Amino acid sequence: MRNERPIQDGGVGELVARDYQARLARAVLLEQAGINPYPAEAPTITHLTSQLLKEFVSLEGQTVSIAGRMVSKRVHGGITFGHVEDQSGQIQSVFAQSRLGKDHYTLIRDAFDPGDFVGVTGVLGKTNTGEVSVFAKETHMLTKALRQPPEQVQDAEVQQRQRYLHTLVERKARERFVVRSQIVQYMREYFLNTLGCLEVETPILDSTYGGALARPFVTHHQALGTDFFLRIANELYLKRMTVGGYYGGVFEFARDFRNEGMDRTHNPEFTQLELYKPFWDYKRMMEMAENLMSSIVGRIHGTMKIQYGSHTIDFTPPWRRLSIYDGIREKLDIEPTTISEETLRRFAHEYDVEFTNRGETLLKLFEKLWEEELIQPTFICDYPAETSSLAKRHRDDPTLTERFELFVGGMETMNAYSELNDPRDQRQRFEHEQQKRLAGDRETMEFDEDFILSQEYGMPLQAGIGIGIDRWVMLLTNTTHIRQVIYFPTLRPKSR
Repeated sequence: MRNERPIQDGGVGELVARDYQARLARAVLLEQAGINPYPAEAPTITHLTSQLLKEFVSLEGQTVSIAGRMVSKRVHGGITFGHVEDQSGQIQSVFAQSRLGKDHYTLIRDAFDPGDFVGVTGVLGKTNTGEVSVFAKETHMLTKALRQPPEQVQDAEVQQRQRYLHTLVERKARERFVVRSQIVQYMREYFLNTLGCLEVETPILDSTYGGALARPFVTHHQALGTDFFLRIANELYLKRMTVGGYYGGVFEFARDFRNEGMDRTHNPEFTQLELYKPFWDYKRMMEMAENLMSSIVGRIHGTMKIQYGSHTIDFTPPWRRLSIYDGIREKLDIEPTTISEETLRRFAHEYDVEFTNRGETLLKLFEKLWEEELIQPTFICDYPAETSSLAKRHRDDPTLTERFELFVGGMETMNAYSELNDPRDQRQRFEHEQQKRLAGDRETMEFDEDFILSQEYGMPLQAGIGIGIDRWVMLLTNTTHIRQVIYFPTLRPKSR
């Protein structure tokens, strides 16, 4: 954005104060001339700026109308040049006293500023320098900006607290959120049209939190006189719906909340897609996930190879499959199915992981040994039963579960199961979680009696998956911090 001088919004310097007062005065000047600086009537728009540039040959000489933000202004005697930006791009507008009349031109010259929203009607042509321009015959003030937008926003805190400024002046930042919308749109089309699933909504306020291992946020419901939790996952509600007759499958784009640490891949409020498909297992869900996400990469980038940080990631299927036990065998040259507790404790001490039980300790060892290396898309499969309270036991080994997670760029991007639908086993798993809670583990799953009741009516064989939207936006926009792909990230309140 081109301005005569950059002024950082929110500052207290003399230049900022002087500019603010001058703009207030120009708003009054417009009102004194009978022009409302904040009119209610919407302008007539005939074209986007990108259309005028792309179709100039056929549109040259025609009268067109555009609307957008004035992003630059240059005065040369009786002519003022200004670029007007809309959602598609920007084009130059030429305001000439000879066409607009002295009074109208003087107002544009003296009272219109970079940052204002304007409507311009005029003839499409080219200037003497060959630039495609709209030669104004009529101009309208649509919104008077009282603060001049900055040239750039480099400070990370300002980018996050005043995201509107960040995306206003940095097209790359703006495009991240376009990609985010595209990812959600493509997923929705696939689940509705290809899989025939139903998009649904489930509660955010919950009297019992479940579906993941995390600490919840607590809030108080005044009318009911009781505490509620912000959901940490919507899984148990969606599976109840498959009990309730929605056998074609259900999905939801859910805002979830977890009262836990914050880092470059974790934000307390985040978005994930959850899908449950009756009569599928985790193998079929894995095939679907690979097909869906590789096609999304192709639609957005036009290639299967994209840059993420210092890595080139190749999304060309098929993606690698690696089981937890095979990963441990490869790194430690041990047999995880027969390793003694004494030897396992020794490895846990050597790699600085907490020893809890066999399955959890083996998983922690795997994570320590592998996660940073999982840059290329890799399905990590077959998790120990102790670590997966809602997953069906593996058909070949009941000490494991039919579960996979997809790692890309060194981070987990999705989690999926063949869903546990045996209410007897589910009750035992919940009881195990309660024992862990009594032992002091606060990130355990609550005992959900109603969910077990629903299973006792018959929950169909099914597979489920959760896909982290924020992390996929990070990958597909080459962004290494989750706060930069959430328009309004969670931040500590500013001290007053």
